[in-house]
Amino acid sequence: MKHLMKSALIASALAFAMPQAASAQDQYPLTGAEWIEVTGISIEDGGGFKYATWLATEWRKRMDYAVSQGWIESYEIWSNTHGREGEPDMWLITRFDTFESNEEWEARNRQMREYMQRNIQQLQAESGDRAKYRKVLGDVLIKRLVWRD
Repeated sequence: MKHLMKSALIASALAFAMPQAASAQDQYPLTGAEWIEVTGISIEDGGGFKYATWLATEWRKRMDYAVSQGWIESYEIWSNTHGREGEPDMWLITRFDTFESNEEWEARNRQMREYMQRNIQQLQAESGDRAKYRKVLGDVLIKRLVWRD
C-alpha cells in the first residue's frame, strides 16, 4: 500500500511536470519584432523631380510628425536601381510596432489634418494631383522576425 501511494504521488507530480517541459520545447524559434509596410511607387516619365520634391517636403513633414508622436518607428525611401517592366521605381517603407484601434486611427487622422492644416477634401485633391506623375502599385505588410534567444 505504501509503495502504491508513493507511485501515485510520483505519477501525479510527473503529470504536472510534463506539460511544462513540453510547452517549453514547444516555442517557435522566431518571434515578431516589428511590422513593416512597403508601398511600391511607379513614377511617370518626367515626374521624378516633382515627386521627389513632394516626398522631401509634404511626405517627410507628415512622417517626421508621425515619428515624433510615436505612431511609427521610422520610415525610408528605397530606389529600384535596375527596375524591370512592371516593377516599382521606388518603395516607401514604414516601420511600426503595433496597430492602432479604429478610434485611435480616427484620432490620429484628425490630429494629422490639423497639423498639416488640411481637410479631407484638400488631401484627396492633392492625392489626385500626384496621380498625374506617380502611381501606387500596391502595398505589402510584412513582419520582421528575430531569433527567440
